[in-house]
Amino acid sequence: MAKHVPISRIRLAGLVALLPLALAACGGGTTKSSAPADQAGQSWDKTVAAAKKEGAVTIYSSQGVAQLEDVKKRFEAKYDGITVTVVRAIEGDLQPKIEAEFSTGRAVADVMISASQPWLAAKQTAGYFSPLRMPSLDQADYDKATNVKDNYYVVDGAVLTYGWNTKLHPAGLKGYEDLLNPSLKGKVGVVKPSAVPFVDFYLYLEKNYGADFVKKLAAQNPQIYPSSLPMAQALTSGEIAAAAFVQPLVDEKAAGAPVDWGLADPAWGSLFKGVVLAKAAHPNAGQLLADFLITPEGQEAIARKAAAVLPGVKGAVGTTATIAPQDLSALTPDKVAAYQKTWDGLFT
Repeated sequence: MAKHVPISRIRLAGLVALLPLALAACGGGTTKSSAPADQAGQSWDKTVAAAKKEGAVTIYSSQGVAQLEDVKKRFEAKYDGITVTVVRAIEGDLQPKIEAEFSTGRAVADVMISASQPWLAAKQTAGYFSPLRMPSLDQADYDKATNVKDNYYVVDGAVLTYGWNTKLHPAGLKGYEDLLNPSLKGKVGVVKPSAVPFVDFYLYLEKNYGADFVKKLAAQNPQIYPSSLPMAQALTSGEIAAAAFVQPLVDEKAAGAPVDWGLADPAWGSLFKGVVLAKAAHPNAGQLLADFLITPEGQEAIARKAAAVLPGVKGAVGTTATIAPQDLSALTPDKVAAYQKTWDGLFT
């Protein structure tokens, strides 16, 4: 059974093991070993120069709005002259857009960040993604062996949890089980499992709180939201008293909103993975933005209130090493569709 961990006890996970290749590169090198590194540096310099000539880059993502806007601000400050366009939507909306752009050759997105491992695997096979050329993949604190597969790489990990409105439910929540409190009937927010990660969340609840937990949650007559952002807004405004699927409510609480949050152990999370699109209109700027996301500065922006891929990132609530991988055998298209149909039967 999952257990509640007080906020004061949340700790960042330990340091990621250093990569042998990175250690070798940092050691005292000979002319033979340093030449490839020099060539790689020259090649990346050309990529940066080409990106500046392109002058623009577009990213599609379902990550947090504030985090993506911070990435835009920091990237544009670092690479003056390159404008970042952020298209933020749920994956159920973004995936068809990517597919349409690929099939028509009318590319808009250069970079996509996705939490849907099955979709990524299928599109990798179909040739949707360019090879990754970013030097930050080889930085010592980035676990390349674990975080890079084919042409996609781990950027960070979403951490979604429960929260409550302190005025409407002053007793608070000690865990997901408290969402079943009869006093919260009609006042709980839940997410519609329109994407694979959302289905994985409900499977997590069933695994940790009992096979009938989701059925009991449905009996609470909850309010249904498309994603965590509108649910958090509803919680803050008092539209609902408790929520099953929100990011850590750090900003809302700091701003004085009557909300609080907790974190279960194990907590549910979903790894966000990045790709550079094969038909990107700005392929070099796409590589540059993809690289920036896993630099220490990029991580401070994108991994705030989330799990970082680097240790010691300010504002992160953990590292991706603490997030269990998705069970892909339970997330095949047929099984996802079947679960969504079952869920609709319970909740709508």
